[in-house]
Amino acid sequence: MKNFTRREAIKRTGQVAAGAALAIGTGSIIKSKLNDDTPVISDADLTLYDTGNVPISSSGWVKAKGLSESYAALNQDITTDVLVIGAGLAGSSLVLHLSEQNINTVLIEARQPGWGASGRNAGHVLPLLKDFDVFETFPDKGKAFLELFSEHHSIPFDIAEKYGIDCDASRSGYLNAIKSETALDKFAKSSAKSAALLGQKTRTIEASEMRKMTGSDYYPYGVFYESGGRINPYLFTNGMVRVAKDKGARVYGETEATTVTPDGKGWVVNMKSGARVRCNKVVFCTNAYSTDVVPEFKQSCSPMTAYALSTKPLPNELRDLIMPSRATLAQVPIDLNPFIIDKHNRIIMASIPSSSRPHDAHWHFKQHMQWVNRTWPETKNFNIELEAYWTGRVAMGQQEFPGMYQLASGIYGLMHFNAWGNVMAPMMGMALAKSIAADRPDTLPFPIVTPNQVSHPGKQEFLIRNLMIPAARTAQNFDLI
Repeated sequence: MKNFTRREAIKRTGQVAAGAALAIGTGSIIKSKLNDDTPVISDADLTLYDTGNVPISSSGWVKAKGLSESYAALNQDITTDVLVIGAGLAGSSLVLHLSEQNINTVLIEARQPGWGASGRNAGHVLPLLKDFDVFETFPDKGKAFLELFSEHHSIPFDIAEKYGIDCDASRSGYLNAIKSETALDKFAKSSAKSAALLGQKTRTIEASEMRKMTGSDYYPYGVFYESGGRINPYLFTNGMVRVAKDKGARVYGETEATTVTPDGKGWVVNMKSGARVRCNKVVFCTNAYSTDVVPEFKQSCSPMTAYALSTKPLPNELRDLIMPSRATLAQVPIDLNPFIIDKHNRIIMASIPSSSRPHDAHWHFKQHMQWVNRTWPETKNFNIELEAYWTGRVAMGQQEFPGMYQLASGIYGLMHFNAWGNVMAPMMGMALAKSIAADRPDTLPFPIVTPNQVSHPGKQEFLIRNLMIPAARTAQNFDLI
């Protein structure tokens, strides 16, 4: 049987891209109470939810410790070797690793670090690859990248530990929960094969251990990745930026690039404020939030809106009952309720929002709570409260692999991570930094390609949000999945 890629799974079953979900929400934008049937919202704010541009300040990840340090805007002309545009997971890792190698580096962000998907995703550390066909396009058939992945698939945990970044980086494992033995057999075989190629191990879990790990009898089978876990992506991103700054990188927030023009053998990047940066190399790490400063990057992915939500800390009686193992939980074959419990005893879940009510926190929370109550019937007797609901953008590239782009000599893009950003973005940022420091782009363990415009970029989002996810939710409500 063919092993479907993650993209194919989404297309065929409405599977939610695990880890894709994003930033702020319930605070001041919704003008009625969460338990109202029809929240009152302005057209402008509705658009913010629908396009994943709601403010970051009410993100559940931000609520853990509040907003991180703000960086002042660039207000004068400066010169640097490398300019990185976009302070998310990829950009912050790139700047951190460039600074480690004493490369003169500037990082600019149109808002503040972690504002985009890096402050909004579901917090899953998913050290997996599911589409190995893409490596047929690599010059070495993916050998160098697989070696990189095998060695550094734990990079979020390693960076957090090395630099003392307090971001709830927990190697709690990644558990795929399965209802039928037939589904288990299929998934276990495909998982074992991919894990072997990646230098990892999977373990099949039977009913008694599943009960101990999940606190539930609903899923009698599972496949467990010990190297997975969870992280607060907002705090992780901002932690990397702080370390990079301490190592000499210059960091500017509220600094939006508008144009890029040639300057001898280098480039001048002009800012909306009028300031300019002269540099030898420019690397765009703007993912699904690319602007028209380089239209090729914006046009080379299919953006899709996702959401996440967090609860208030669970009642004491439930803290040891729900997922006592604290493993990150996904459901097979349809992951409608990507699930973690963080160190604050909050549940964080994620999915794709309703196309007709993307702002309706209460409605989306209700969908998840139906599954929670079904999986852990004891929760019906307790009041689990919603804390935050937020949306953001996922960047789906043209293939099942992030884009490492080159537009011209010295202009690069590293972006389009789909749902794999918490691992792939810092890993590929590190690899790119080593390549830039050595001035050897040929040593990259993944190919540099030219961005190509996606035809019908809204097609995937339309099908998933309007057809597949609603169908999957209906099936869940009838206990079919």
